[in-house]
Formats: sequence, C-alpha cells, structure tokens
Amino acid sequence: MKKQSHSNTLGQNRIDYIVYHNADDVSQLLEQYGFEAPDNPTHLAEAIKELTRKKGRKVIKELLQLHPDKDVILKLNKPKEDGFCGACSNDSYNTESNYCASCGHSNYAGSGNENSFLSQFENYKDKELERYYQTIVKKSNTNPQDKNLAQEVQMVWNEIRTRKLALKKEDEPKPEASKSFSITKDEMILFGVVFIAGALVGHGLKFNFSNVK
Repeated sequence: MKKQSHSNTLGQNRIDYIVYHNADDVSQLLEQYGFEAPDNPTHLAEAIKELTRKKGRKVIKELLQLHPDKDVILKLNKPKEDGFCGACSNDSYNTESNYCASCGHSNYAGSGNENSFLSQFENYKDKELERYYQTIVKKSNTNPQDKNLAQEVQMVWNEIRTRKLALKKEDEPKPEASKSFSITKDEMILFGVVFIAGALVGHGLKFNFSNVK
C-alpha cells in the first residue's frame, strides 16, 4: 500500500491545516506553553490539539492568528464600510477622504479644523442642523472612545444653542423710543409768525380800547 504524504493525511480539519501550512509558528506556540514541539507534523498536530483541550479558548484564539489564510478570510468577511452621511442622509460619504459626494459634508477631523467644520453649516436650516445633531449623538454613544466625535457633538450643540439665543433675542419686544418734545425748523418759523401776529393783534386791541371813552 502506498504511503500517504503529509499533504494528504493532514488538512482534515482546521488545526491540521494550520499545522501543515505553518508548522514553525505552531511549534513556537507549543513551546511558549512549556512543551517540546515534535518535528513530525502529525505528532505536532496531535500535540497542539491536546494543548487546546487543556487550555481551551485562549489557545484556539492564538492558533487562529496563525492561520495561513487569515488575511484573505478577514478581507472576505470584512463588513462594508458605512457610507451613510448624517448631514444629507445619503449613502455617499467616503470615510477615507472624509467627504460626502452628495452634500459636501465633512466630519470634524481634530484640532485646527473647527472653523472649516462649522462653516459648512451656514446654509443649514435649524431643523436640518438638529437632525444632524441627533445623528452624531447616536454615533458618539456607540463609539464613546472617539474624542473627535465627542467634540463634534459639543460644537454642533453650541451652534444650535447660539441660533436659539439669537432667535429669542429677535423675538423680544424692542423698547419704545422716548417721546421727547422736538420741533422742526418749519414749525419754529410758523410759531414765530403766529407769535408776532398775536402780539400785533394784542397791541391793536389795546390801542383801540385805550381810545374808547
């Protein structure tokens, strides 16, 4: 009977596959736990299986990191990057360029970006800005370690508060203008004419009465 090669006998399960394609790293892992690694791949596979039975999940996780196809598997299973834009609600946001192709919105990128970040909200209506605020609050709650996102939440809230204060100030009744007495130049001339005319009339009446016997 023809002797089977290691490539045929191994690879029957995940551990065998890892051992056959990455024997050196598997041997180092076994030695880290204080065991001598056998040179024979079959014996090495049996030894690492025994180690996983004794140490459990920890060894399995470390062993999976030695999988020869790890990068390809992770790439295939990697979820699609979320392109949702909180500003315009379209799936056109590119995280790499920090830019939304639909509305031009860009997220806060850290210190020094405050002015350019806030300037993009100049044309936003109040309801649009509040809707965006609610979106990033939820995102920040999901990623509490993201300091830039937390600061973005604070800056947008400050912008909303500033707008509300400005609107409240516009709605406040304006003080009435003081009702001080003032006359125009024409009114002064008219008063002067009336005064002179009155003086003349009074003088005339006095003269007439003085002549009456």
